[in-house]
Amino acid sequence: QALSLELSWRRHYHDNDGDDGDDSDDSDDSGQRGETHTMAKIAACKLTYFPIKGKGEPIRLAANYSGLPLEDVRVSREEFQAMREAKEIPFNQLPVAEFFDDEGRSVCKVAQTRAILRTVARASGDRMYSSDLGQAAQVDQFLDFEEDLFAAMRSSIFPGRIGMDEYKDDAEKEARRAHVAETVFTTKLELLDRALSASQTGWVAGTGEPSIADFALTASLGWIDSGIVDGVPQGFVVSKFPRVGTYLEKFAALEENKAYYASKET
Repeated sequence: QALSLELSWRRHYHDNDGDDGDDSDDSDDSGQRGETHTMAKIAACKLTYFPIKGKGEPIRLAANYSGLPLEDVRVSREEFQAMREAKEIPFNQLPVAEFFDDEGRSVCKVAQTRAILRTVARASGDRMYSSDLGQAAQVDQFLDFEEDLFAAMRSSIFPGRIGMDEYKDDAEKEARRAHVAETVFTTKLELLDRALSASQTGWVAGTGEPSIADFALTASLGWIDSGIVDGVPQGFVVSKFPRVGTYLEKFAALEENKAYYASKET
């Protein structure tokens, strides 16, 4: 059975068209009329991103974990530029996800990784989020902490995009990133390590199973620890924080994740 998200609300509005002589009982004593609207259920997602893990990977893994059917569209840089010029993508950035109902009709088109993750989670019946406001807030704070944790390192990848001078040479690039890793990044990792120490479940927000915050954090931690970032040695995180390494292993050991990557090898 397709997983779905049903959004409904009660809309009230004032009747400002004057008295039309209609005394029907859909108007309350204040002169407001109520109308209930039910939007289509989300049954599938189309993700557009580059052919890399990056910010698309937590979305791919979350959709796979929840069982939400995902069309994984991977575009080239040239295709991305064409999409920007045609004004097809919000904020001129990827990833972008379009969500569909069970009849294939578009429900919404969403940009920004966190917004997409929340929508995937809602479509799965809050399996990776929570219908409880307090628990959802805990998930949200760690989802936002992921941005805080990696902000300085991401800024070092494309300094010109945030108004900083580009690197004069590779030596300066590696030195600056090494400095960020040893100072700002390490200080933030200490906070993550503390949160994991306090968790009784091993998941960062203390949820019974991985939340969308875990999907976002583990993807980014895997990126930084892979050795792909010049100036940051492979295994930098796990060598300093073994508990974070255990966290990454726990996430990688999920049967859904193992099945996902096994399917990509065939």
